[in-house]
Amino acid sequence: MKRRTTLLMLTIVSLWSSPALAWDPFRDEAPSEPPKPAREPDPAPFIAPPPGIYYVTDTYVADLVTTTGPVTTYSTTTVHESTGSYARVLDTVGTGAASPFDGSSFNGRRVVGDGRAVAGTYYENYVLSEGGFVPISIVFFQDDAELARLLGDAPAPAVTRPAPSTPPVATRPVPPGCCAPQPPVVTTAPPTPTPTRPIRPGISLLPVSTPLTVLEVLRGRAVSLYPRAFVDDRELPVRSWLVVAGNAGEPVATAGRGGTPFTTSWRQLAPPGAMYELVFRIEVDTPDTGQQTVDATIAVVVRSPALER
Repeated sequence: MKRRTTLLMLTIVSLWSSPALAWDPFRDEAPSEPPKPAREPDPAPFIAPPPGIYYVTDTYVADLVTTTGPVTTYSTTTVHESTGSYARVLDTVGTGAASPFDGSSFNGRRVVGDGRAVAGTYYENYVLSEGGFVPISIVFFQDDAELARLLGDAPAPAVTRPAPSTPPVATRPVPPGCCAPQPPVVTTAPPTPTPTRPIRPGISLLPVSTPLTVLEVLRGRAVSLYPRAFVDDRELPVRSWLVVAGNAGEPVATAGRGGTPFTTSWRQLAPPGAMYELVFRIEVDTPDTGQQTVDATIAVVVRSPALER
């Protein structure tokens, strides 16, 4: 009996010592949500280019004419870099075919030996402004070739030259004398002076490349320009040149002798929608009047980013 009483007391003590379940007054409330991250700013608006406009990665340098045996090739040289501009194809024309864009490109369109215009493609260049894509220039990429034997078979165009005119002769009557008759005095008109042929100045990237009126360069990138002059289709020897107006950037020199290029670079961009305009005064030797000076102008568009090392 005493043993049973002891076991009963141990059982009651063990039940009393077991841990009790605590009541949580906030058990039914939902857990708090983590703080939301701050909203990122809206991205800058993206202006999609119109259909056909693409980003330029090969920039025009000059027109090139090469002759290998009887074949003469008309091509266009480029440099693999971008000035931050865009372009689209305007028109592709064959040899001798007319285009509505003839006369609108800054580098012109050559002709083959028989007088027909060369084949190639017209491109229009654009820059991206806050208001969208703005056209700035048109360039012609020539792509043609011809055989010299075809030129020999083609009939040469007839050239009609006016007959040389005889200067008028004026006679002055002589009053009769008392003796033997005197012959009349004959005077001739003075010779007509030969008209002076106009000089056509130009600025090119290479000593023998096509002169340009507009040039696109990268900010900080050095460029060399060659002042040149022509009479008809003949190039005149340049004695010297001098920069007389415009923003010359950071030039090596602002004057030089013929055959020496003007080398400079621009670190500053022009105001939006504006270009730098340079004026060169070129001294040349002409076959008609000897030494003369003529001014050549070129517009420079500076693009970013700068490609400096």
